[in-house]
Order: sequence, then structure tokens, then C-alpha cells
Amino acid sequence: MNFEQFNEFEVKLQFEPAPRPDRVHIGLVQLANDHTLETDWSHLMREQAALFSTRIFKENGMTPEALDAVAASISDGAVLVGDGLPMDVMAFACTSASIVIGEEKVSKLLTEGRGDIPTTNPWSAAQAAFKHLGAKNVAVFSPYPTDVNFPLRQQLIDAGFNVAGLTALSIMDDNMIHKVPLSTFEEGIEVLINNGNVDVIFMSCTSLRAVEKIQYLEDKYGVPIVSSNSALFWHSMHLCGKTAVCPGYGKLLSGDVITRVESEDLYAMA
Repeated sequence: MNFEQFNEFEVKLQFEPAPRPDRVHIGLVQLANDHTLETDWSHLMREQAALFSTRIFKENGMTPEALDAVAASISDGAVLVGDGLPMDVMAFACTSASIVIGEEKVSKLLTEGRGDIPTTNPWSAAQAAFKHLGAKNVAVFSPYPTDVNFPLRQQLIDAGFNVAGLTALSIMDDNMIHKVPLSTFEEGIEVLINNGNVDVIFMSCTSLRAVEKIQYLEDKYGVPIVSSNSALFWHSMHLCGKTAVCPGYGKLLSGDVITRVESEDLYAMA
């Protein structure tokens, strides 16, 4: 059969394009050495959202220099997310890099070539989550070394929060963060709640495997727990005018309206 004969043999069909699925489309730029976020979000998204992601390189080592260098790849990664498919929100998945690079710069890099859509990152999302929960006194469980924790604390203070305590694991190897066990979470939280008045505990870093432990930890210690990954999903949905409903994953994701917060305040923190 030659080409002309095949052209006659082939049955050509017509179709009407189907509409885009009715769920939030989240574009995500994450680090090559993040071992946790996709698994965490697989528990949270269900039928609420569709995830379209790409990964960018980060040199191993939890240093301000390595984190700042990530900025050079964010916009190139963002353009690759779901090429040809409109996103409802763009998210960058690294808490510490968002602190070091700066929230405004991260937002600008995420939307280069993607149009005027909302953006978020774990650091902006966490702050918005604290406001949503009505939390003033924030205690931090951090895997980072001191030179990353120092600006973390200062930026929380600059944003109007009181840092009630901070426990640090001082991990330098990115590939070790996802290996922190539940027993260490408990040890750190016990230190934090013994330090005094705590409204919320922030478990910082998208590589911490915390999402599946949040409900257990909240039930045990009686304090709301927000992780980088729970905050990022909640805020991504919020910026699209949706409520994240994930029963069993803590107060933030319960779907309840916990406190009256002006929506423009949350948008301003993106």
C-alpha cells in the first residue's frame, strides 16, 4: 500500500474540543531534590485540583548561596509547566529559597511568559495561613541551619508575627530532610509548646514528610499544625477562590471558615 492508497484507507474523524476539566489547575515549579511534595499533595488534591509541575536544579547544600542561585532557573521552569494549557495559579515549592530570594521576586519569575495570574510559594502561603487561623504567636520546627533560620525569624517578625520559639535540626544535606522521623517531630513540638503561648506550629520545608502526620500531631498537642506543603496547597486553592477541603489533614485544610480575614490581605501576601 503506497501513501496515496493509505490516504484513501484512513478514516478521518471530526471532533468538538472538550472543555477543560472543572478543577483548579495548579502550575508548580519544584526543586529536583524535593522528595516529598508530590506524595503529600496526592493525598490532598483528590478531585479539587489538577497538578502540572516541572523541576529545576538546586545545588545540594542548605546554604543561602545555593538557595539564592535557584532564582536563575525559576522563570525557565515556569514556562515549561503545561505548555499550551492555561493555569489558574502558579506555585514555587521551596520555603527557604522563597525566604532568601524574596517573595516578590519569586512571584515575578513565576509569571514571566505566563500572563497575569496569581502566584504563591510556601513562605507567602504559610503567612497567609497563620492569618487565616488567627494566629499571632508562631512557633517554628525547622530543618535548616542557623544562617537560614535567622532571616526566617526576622521576616516573620517583620510581617507582624511573634516568634514564640524555633527548633532547628541544622541539616545541610537536602537529601536528608525527607528522612526526619515522626519521633523527631514530636520532640521538637514538645520543646516548642513548653516555651509558652503558641497559636500555631509551622513545620517549614516542602521536603519534610509532615502532611500525613498533621492530624495526629494536632490531636496529640492541641495546637494547629501548618506545614509548608499544607499551606501551599491551601493558599493555591484560596487564590483561585476555592476552599481546600481535606478532612483528616488538620484545621487549616478542614474546609471550615476559622476566622474572618479580608481576602485582599491574603492576596497581598502572594
